[in-house]
Amino acid sequence: MSDQLPEYKAEDIFKDIPGDPDNVNMVIPPEVLERMGWTVGTKIKISVGDKGTLVIEKVDDGEK
Repeated sequence: MSDQLPEYKAEDIFKDIPGDPDNVNMVIPPEVLERMGWTVGTKIKISVGDKGTLVIEKVDDGEK
């Protein structure tokens, strides 16, 4: 089993919000949530990596 997570296309992750043309919902695939051990309520931070990739990390308690 590879340690690398699969790559996803933007249209698979970002979904339009009806009636809200300025924002989108980001949907993290269930297999990623399971592999990372994340559940509803897990705090995450998102940053943009080199080459435009999104880096998603769990925020530890007390971290902002």
